[in-house]
Amino acid sequence: MRSRGIANQNMNCDNTKLIEQFFVNARITDELCASSIEKYRDSIKKFLLICENKKIADLEDGDFRLFVLRMKDNGASNSRISNVIAAMKNLVGYLQKERLIGFKVNLDKIRKPKIPRREVNHLTVEEIKMLLETIKRDLEDGEIIRKVRMMALIMILLQTGARVGEALSIKVKDIDRINMEIPIIGKGSKPRSLYLSPYTLYWIDRYLSIRNTDQNLLFLTLDGKSKWSQTDVGRSFRRYRNKSGITKHFVLHTLRHTTATQLSDKGVPMNCIQHILGHSRLETTIKYYIGAAEKSRAKEVMRDDYYRFIPKEMLG
Repeated sequence: MRSRGIANQNMNCDNTKLIEQFFVNARITDELCASSIEKYRDSIKKFLLICENKKIADLEDGDFRLFVLRMKDNGASNSRISNVIAAMKNLVGYLQKERLIGFKVNLDKIRKPKIPRREVNHLTVEEIKMLLETIKRDLEDGEIIRKVRMMALIMILLQTGARVGEALSIKVKDIDRINMEIPIIGKGSKPRSLYLSPYTLYWIDRYLSIRNTDQNLLFLTLDGKSKWSQTDVGRSFRRYRNKSGITKHFVLHTLRHTTATQLSDKGVPMNCIQHILGHSRLETTIKYYIGAAEKSRAKEVMRDDYYRFIPKEMLG
C-alpha cells in the first residue's frame, strides 16, 4: 500500500513537471494568455483525474476514448468535453514535439464530440436603447461615480467591440484624444486599437472628472485604489440588465457580439469587423457573425410591407 502511494506521488511529480514546462513555453511564445492557461490547467487536471492520474507519458488513444465516455456518463456537455480534449492534445503534441514523451498517443486519431453550432446572441437597436436608458434614468436620480463608471464601460464595450478584460485594462495615459483611439494588448498578446466616438469619449471624461485618484488604470474600484474586477462588473451589470425590461438573456460579452452583428447588419465588410474585434482569422469573424446578420436582415424583410406578397384581404 505504501509503495503504491509513493508511486502515485512520483507520477504526479512527473506530470506536474511536464505540464509546467508546457505552460512556460506557452507564456514565452504567447500561444496562451494568462486566462487561457488557467482554463487549460483546469482541463488537464480534469482529464488526468478521470484517468486516475496516469502518467502523461503512458497515455494511449484508449484513454481519450475512455475519458469521453466517462464524461458523457457524468452528464458533461460536448462543449466541455471538447475543450478538455483540445487542451490535452495541445499538451501531448508539445511534449511529443520536444521528445519529452513517446508517441503512444496518435493525435490524428483523437476525436472530439460534435458541438452544435450556437446562434450568436446579440441586442437589437431597441434593446440597446432600453439598456442605456436604464442607466441614464439611474443617473437622473443622482450622479455618483459607480453609475457614470458603468455608463463609460458600457459605451466602450458597445462602440469598440472590446472584450471586458481588454476594457478593464485600459490606461488613462493611452487614450489618444487626437486620433480618437486607445492602443491595447488584446487576446493572445496581440496589439490593436479601440476606436472611439466623441460620445464615448464624453462618458470617459465625465467619469474621469468625478473620480478622485491619480491611478493610471481607467476603471478602478470606488475607493480609487485598485482595478475594477470582472466579478464586481458583472454584479453591477446584472442589476441594470434586470431593470432594463429586456426579456432575452444576455451577459456582458453579448455587447461584443452586438457590436459585430450590428456592424455586419449595416453592411460593414467582414475584414473590417475582423480588424475591429481583433480576430486573427477572417474565418472566425465570418463563422460567428455573418449568419446572425443575415438572420437579422431576413427578419426585417419579412416585417416590411414592401415585400409582402399575400393580399391583405386574405390575412383575416
